[in-house]
Amino acid sequence: MEKFNSKAKIVSLGIILVLTLLSALPLTFAHTPSWQIPVTAKVEVSANPVGVDQTTLIYMWLGYSPFPDARLDNDYRFHNYALEITEPDGNVIHEFWDTIVDTTNSQFYRFTPTKIGTYNINFTFTGFHFNDVSHNPSSPYVNDTYLPSSAFTTLTVQSEPLPDAIYSYPLPTEYWSRPIYGENTDWWSISSNWLGSGAAGYSGMIGPGMQRTQYDAIGPLTNHIMWTKPLQSGGVVGGDNFIIKGNTYFEGSAYIQRFTNPIIVNGRLYYKEPLSWQPEDGPTNCVDLRTGELIWSRMDVPALSFAYIYDVEDPQQHGVYPAILFTSNFGRAFDADTGNALFNVTNLPSGTSVLGPQGEVLRYVIRNDGTSADPDYQLAQWNSSKLWTGTGFSGGLPTAYRPTISGTVDAGVSSGPDSRYDWNISIPWRNEMTSNPRVRAAFYNDIMILSNGSQSVSSQGVILPYGYFAVNLNASRTDYDVGEIIWSNTISPPSNILQIAWGGADPVSRVFVENYRTTQNWMGYDLDTGEELWGPTTPQEDFDYYGSPGPGTLANAMAYGKLYSSAYAGILYCYNLRTGNLEWTYGNDGEGNSTNSGFNCYYGNYPTFINAIGNGVVYLVTSEHTVETPIYKGAKVRAVNATDGTELWTLSDYTGEFAAISFAIADGFATYFNGYDNQIYSVGRGPSEITVETSDIAISLGTYALIKGTVMDISAGTKQNEQIARFPKGVPAISDASMEDWMGYVYQQKPRPQDAVGVEVRIQVVDPDGEYAWIGSTTTDSYGNYAYSFIPNKQGMYAIIASFVGSKGYWGSETTSYLTIGPAPATYPTYPGYQGPSASEVANSVLANLPDNATPQQVAQAVINAMPEYPEQQEVTIPEYTTIDILLIILVAIAIIIGLVCIIMLRKK
Repeated sequence: MEKFNSKAKIVSLGIILVLTLLSALPLTFAHTPSWQIPVTAKVEVSANPVGVDQTTLIYMWLGYSPFPDARLDNDYRFHNYALEITEPDGNVIHEFWDTIVDTTNSQFYRFTPTKIGTYNINFTFTGFHFNDVSHNPSSPYVNDTYLPSSAFTTLTVQSEPLPDAIYSYPLPTEYWSRPIYGENTDWWSISSNWLGSGAAGYSGMIGPGMQRTQYDAIGPLTNHIMWTKPLQSGGVVGGDNFIIKGNTYFEGSAYIQRFTNPIIVNGRLYYKEPLSWQPEDGPTNCVDLRTGELIWSRMDVPALSFAYIYDVEDPQQHGVYPAILFTSNFGRAFDADTGNALFNVTNLPSGTSVLGPQGEVLRYVIRNDGTSADPDYQLAQWNSSKLWTGTGFSGGLPTAYRPTISGTVDAGVSSGPDSRYDWNISIPWRNEMTSNPRVRAAFYNDIMILSNGSQSVSSQGVILPYGYFAVNLNASRTDYDVGEIIWSNTISPPSNILQIAWGGADPVSRVFVENYRTTQNWMGYDLDTGEELWGPTTPQEDFDYYGSPGPGTLANAMAYGKLYSSAYAGILYCYNLRTGNLEWTYGNDGEGNSTNSGFNCYYGNYPTFINAIGNGVVYLVTSEHTVETPIYKGAKVRAVNATDGTELWTLSDYTGEFAAISFAIADGFATYFNGYDNQIYSVGRGPSEITVETSDIAISLGTYALIKGTVMDISAGTKQNEQIARFPKGVPAISDASMEDWMGYVYQQKPRPQDAVGVEVRIQVVDPDGEYAWIGSTTTDSYGNYAYSFIPNKQGMYAIIASFVGSKGYWGSETTSYLTIGPAPATYPTYPGYQGPSASEVANSVLANLPDNATPQQVAQAVINAMPEYPEQQEVTIPEYTTIDILLIILVAIAIIIGLVCIIMLRKK
């Protein structure tokens, strides 16, 4: 090993010396005479050996420094790699690479052997003259020649396959938290982030076309509260100083929201605290989403707009950069882990943002590079990942592939090595337009939808014809270039319509929609042709005229091929996006499908709005533009199945919103603001703890053994001051069916539900012979207690395993206890008419009344005195006995007396 290391060091020093000499050579001319440069071919196979029909990789490279000036953005490469594979039966496979892809001289080949035996692998570099390939014209290697070289190895293929590589460990069955261990790849499916309303694909204000769907977001399937955290004074003020008795603290509607734009990244919640009246003058906090624990709080971090998570995938680096928190329009950047300031961004171009394939933000920018008299409009794609390239930071030159963390970057650079753009193309069609078209939607590598003309009432009292047109953004299309118009469609609206609102577009179902404000219905159009598909739909309930708390037009969101709409009428409508058919409604039926408010609310139903859609669930809150205090009773946050409208859960809540969202979902949790108490809530599946105990005294065989214990909710909220004071023994775990009322009792000072049902506990035993058996199940009561009894059938040690398998509200838990089973107890032999005590009871009675120095004779007499009366002395019917029967009874009695005397003497000792 030492020799190998020494040789490696010598080779390395030699390479460094050669490279140093080469770097000192003039770059404008070649050397004379030209060089004959030797290289060393190398080839390896991995995995080796491998099973038949399993794919392995063959790696080929040259033991030489990389080809001069080779970079990702050019084609300066080594050439002429030949691979020859000779199979066990003599068949030969040939592969050849005129130009290799990797800048480091490496080339790989995926090979799947189909025959068992030994394969001969030959790699040959055939060599080439430098002038015969693409190269930097200023290179000093002009006229040089790379000499041929070859390498050989073998591959063994066996009948037995190799075990599959570990892709991921299983999904969790117990409570889990961040960080997710790197080998648990599949856990991506139960974890997610909520990047904030300023991120591409998110929106803030509730309204038409304001997207609330995040297909990778994971929200809760339970109304179990993890924790609550006071944001500001809330709830009933108390006292008799006000006109309104029982008035409550201000909750923020409509223009001074207390909790806006929550951001969730890596299991951490970021939000801005209010300060007195001002909604964004307090500190910015970072807390644990699962526990509410404060991680950092800083006054020098302003209101945040979004989180940025960028996946770097290039030959130098793989993986996601640490999350960055940005203010609006990338203005200021902060480290998400600490809140430390990183850098500032200036001159961000205006445009329509979309999320790129690696988490980058792409902006489609339409700008005039000419004049108003002689326009020259361009369509460009701005790329946020290019903020970290070139020399744009005034605070210092960034190292390649490593962002600078201070200074200022100019985001508007459009040319040269510091350009922040991917491409820039001319769009002549825009030069001919006299008015600015409005970009309505854009999708990465797909399509951009624009509109022209007004969709509001004109001076003539009608809406004039307007149009939509589509522009290609897909470079792979052969029928249209990027920037070309694909289709254009002019629409003449009905005469009775006074206002039309854009309703958003869905790239999956290939539909975009618009809303008729005055009649509360929808129109659908084909995203690929612009043609009308359906509509108008049947008008929604009249109160929906008031639309959303913000822009006042009908609110909606799209997901899973559906159009969802819910507003002041309190009914959630679900339409098929391709047909416009109404598939179901929620909120206007009976128990479990009702938002009816009775006399509690002015509208008959609670105003209900979509706040998030993810993991097949639509999350709704009660809200309106401005709510009076005390807030009407009975408002709720709701979760509804996005496929069929089934109500999954509800919980008491009023989330007032206007210009910003106060709700977020991630990692299986929802966090939101509750105006009833001005607290932040975190809702999701929490941890549980089960206990089990048995008698400390050995139990006799054939008698009942009692198993008992508790199942408790141990979420962080149960450790809050109020909950500890009210539940000193802990908060019991409760069934999903009882969860809403139970959470109201535990966290919202509501009456204790008298019919609350606990959770199921399953009991398993391991008997003295090591055999497992499920012996039954029971349910905890509303105090968290359970009990179960069984009759053991073997002597020895039993292990008792108590399991709570979990529910939607809690992760499961399991624990053990032990139980010793002794021999069956001694019993007093009975005879006809006997009604006396057992032998053990007689012995205990005698022993309690004997002096410590009693002799055996005294003990025997005491036993005789304590013995039960003979049958003839009791009022029972005595059968006729023979002399032998009587003799046997006397002998038994004598034996019992002798046995009892022995027992008592042993106990005395």
